[in-house]
Amino acid sequence: MSLVEIIEHDEVIYTILDKPPPPPPKTPRYESKLEKELRLAKIPQLRRTFGYAETPVKAPTEFLKKGEGIGQPVKKSDHKCFISGNLPPVPKRPPPGKKPEKPTVNFRVVNIKKAIKIKGKPVEPRLVDTRDGHIKKIKGSGEVPEYCLRPDFGQMPAYLVKRNRRIQKAAEKLKYEEDHRESLCKLISIEERTKLLEDLKHNWSLMQKAFLQLPMLTDTIPKILRKTKMEAELRQLEKDIALVESNPYIYIYE
Repeated sequence: MSLVEIIEHDEVIYTILDKPPPPPPKTPRYESKLEKELRLAKIPQLRRTFGYAETPVKAPTEFLKKGEGIGQPVKKSDHKCFISGNLPPVPKRPPPGKKPEKPTVNFRVVNIKKAIKIKGKPVEPRLVDTRDGHIKKIKGSGEVPEYCLRPDFGQMPAYLVKRNRRIQKAAEKLKYEEDHRESLCKLISIEERTKLLEDLKHNWSLMQKAFLQLPMLTDTIPKILRKTKMEAELRQLEKDIALVESNPYIYIYE
């Protein structure tokens, strides 16, 4: 292995590697345009006093005159009316004519006629029950029979009459529905009975065929359950067939 000794060289270790990119320039600081005005406004004004030592009084001739005070604000409108020559002429007012004469009415005669025709107010019956002249009305005092003279005395109240009518209508409606109700039992025809019997026998034959195809050895619980279920269905079908064959008239209850 040989060694090379370098005595003269111009390499610098800092210039071998690439320099990192320069950082981006910073954005300028925000400066308000009103900053100078605010600074001037904050400068305290020297030699300020609390006001006049004595309030200056106006001359007697400078009193408040008409139209010089603070009045109502004037409403300004931007609307402008442009007058043109195309407008129709203003209609003229009709000449004043004679007013219709009102018929003269003699109010005295009218009032006398009304007073003659009007009926007087009926006098309410009263009674005096003391020597000092105490007066009380006869109506409601109990001195004269009133309740027994009423037109509805001894009659059934109106609310009970309405209730009885409502109950009677409901009973009549229920009776009408029961009388006109259709029979719930229906007699099946001979054709339907024959078809029902044939269907039952067909189902029994299919069930019997499936039962005969079961395995002879029933050593598991599912086999036992299936066989028991099919036997129960076969017995039920046999009962239904015997019932239909023994009864020529069959009613269906809906």
